Amino acid sequence: MKHIPKLQAILCLPLLLFLTNVHADVEFKSGSLENIQKLAAKEGKLYFVNFTASWCSPCKFMDDYTYTDPGLSYYVRQNYLATKVDIDAFDGVGYKQQYNIQAVPSILIFNSKGNLVGRYEESMSASKLIGVLKKYDKPHNKVKSRPVYSRPPLKPAPTPRVNTAPSRPISTPAPVARKKVIPQGSGLYRFDVQKQISRGYSVQIGVYADYENVMRESAKFKNLFQEPILVHIDKLKNKTVYRMLVGEFDRQSDANRFIGLVTAQGLEGFVKDLSTLR
Repeated sequence: MKHIPKLQAILCLPLLLFLTNVHADVEFKSGSLENIQKLAAKEGKLYFVNFTASWCSPCKFMDDYTYTDPGLSYYVRQNYLATKVDIDAFDGVGYKQQYNIQAVPSILIFNSKGNLVGRYEESMSASKLIGVLKKYDKPHNKVKSRPVYSRPPLKPAPTPRVNTAPSRPISTPAPVARKKVIPQGSGLYRFDVQKQISRGYSVQIGVYADYENVMRESAKFKNLFQEPILVHIDKLKNKTVYRMLVGEFDRQSDANRFIGLVTAQGLEGFVKDLSTLR
């Protein structure tokens, strides 16, 4: 066995350290979104928030394959801060309402000032996510700002003296007429439910926790693809979830070809064997 000379070993060490660093997963910062924004402003970086859930299979796909990509990890480390929000967690419920999260995974991109510049409600491959992040990687979105220091608390005002003299009666102002509140709905849909036989193949493109989202998205995908929309109702950790699938195919090869149409619309999908859905 040949021994590597000491000089050669020393020269190889930085390369080994570099390769080790490159293969690290994407680092997700912990803490509130407010603190992430402050750190982004201090470092002059953009940041993105991955809204996820423990029951979301496309989210799991991104954890296993997208965020483990060394090229994505290196790019994010140089240009972005990243964080995750579980929509079922205590703080996540509030963020979900604040940013109107309708589906998971959702990726929201913010500039260093905390302004929302991009929203994507889909799972992505590493290469596609890099392309999306580079779209917003511009100098005007990466402006460093000094931390804003709050003023010291003011001294409490002295307690006012109580006037013991009898006060004059105060006239009651006339009541202000309130505007009539008109209820705002979420749209009118034609609904036709039929039991689907668990046979053949389809393409899964989303998982939803709210039935309102299922109604809205199913109408959108029906118009987009002109294919049957299938919804599988399931229970994950005692929570009802809805898998949305597009198309009904006898052969898996036909479903694979249909994925090309899904990808052309900027969406992600994968073939699902309907016999596994009961």
